[in-house]
Amino acid sequence: MSTLTARPSLTKTRPAYDGHTGAMLRDALEVLGIVHHVDQPWRGLPTEYLVCSVPGRARVWIHCVADPSARTPEGRRFADHYDLPTVALWAVAATVTDDESTRFVFNGFGDEHKPTASAGMQAGQCAAAVADHFGLTVPEPEYTCLHCAHVIEWVEADGQGAWHDSSNWIGCVDGESLHTPEPLCGWCEDYGLIEVFDDSTDALKGHTTCDNAPCVARRIMRSDQAERERQAAAHECTGPLCCPPVLGLMATPPLRRVRAGRVETGRGH
Repeated sequence: MSTLTARPSLTKTRPAYDGHTGAMLRDALEVLGIVHHVDQPWRGLPTEYLVCSVPGRARVWIHCVADPSARTPEGRRFADHYDLPTVALWAVAATVTDDESTRFVFNGFGDEHKPTASAGMQAGQCAAAVADHFGLTVPEPEYTCLHCAHVIEWVEADGQGAWHDSSNWIGCVDGESLHTPEPLCGWCEDYGLIEVFDDSTDALKGHTTCDNAPCVARRIMRSDQAERERQAAAHECTGPLCCPPVLGLMATPPLRRVRAGRVETGRGH
């Protein structure tokens, strides 16, 4: 489970309903299990970063670039900060500095130095890019029943499956319904799309991609993971240098045994 800590002098992250990028980024990092904290590397500047860390790896620093045309109620420009108002966001960026170089892990700017997506979409894309940089996989989500709020899990047997209470494998306690998992994303109900209706007629106009940051992060990570598995399944090994054996699974060298005056070879155990 990821954690977020902050020094007492740092600004507290605003809540999700307040329309700021900090909660979006934190939620997206949280669902991918990325450990992160807040840091202010230069005491003389107001910029604060979300710092993501994995043992043995260089830290990734996330911040949000403010739109130079946006202004505070007092008429001042916004300073770059991880927790900007979404209306003042220009782009989300994540960088890493290691023995090789300083480079982007995620860059929310497009080719024309303009934002590539909405704030929620960028936050989810950034979290997925950080997880991919660290080589993390999507953690299994915890589902709760829509009826009884118990933690449930999917159990398969003989080619069929059902949702069961994780603690005792009983049915839904309401006595009338089967366990039904509550959607992980309350915006799109895990479909990845949100219906768009006409304001005047309520007619369905079409669909738009869900840009809830945790949903975006999960969607990208699952897609990338499925693609890697597909490529691995389709790969044909061309030799020992192509796919070296995994340490511990390497075959032991042949043993030479002398029996009845002749040499025999065989594999060790």
